[in-house]
Amino acid sequence: MGSNRYVQFDPAVIEQAWQIDLLSYLQLYEPSNLKRVADNVYCTREHDSLKISNGKWYWWSRGFGGFSVLDYLMKVRELGFVEAVQTLTGDMGDWKPPPPAVKKDEPKVILSR
Repeated sequence: MGSNRYVQFDPAVIEQAWQIDLLSYLQLYEPSNLKRVADNVYCTREHDSLKISNGKWYWWSRGFGGFSVLDYLMKVRELGFVEAVQTLTGDMGDWKPPPPAVKKDEPKVILSR
């Protein structure tokens, strides 16, 4: 799920995360979750309608897909962008405090009974 933390990554770290394809990631880190269904076509044991082929993946039962493991982590595993990048790269980024809230100078209305 999403996070309210403000983190700044080096652009090279983000680019590295986008370059990792789902099949390579699963072969290295989750081989028991990977299942071959045809030549150059795989699915995951968790989601048999999620097909992986030619550097792309598509979750047929949900009607969406992507190219990278970063897409997969955010769309299927529902990680926020920061958590997905950290999962892939181990880079914690530079934490930034959230910007101060903007106060509106609206007059207060007092309601009487």
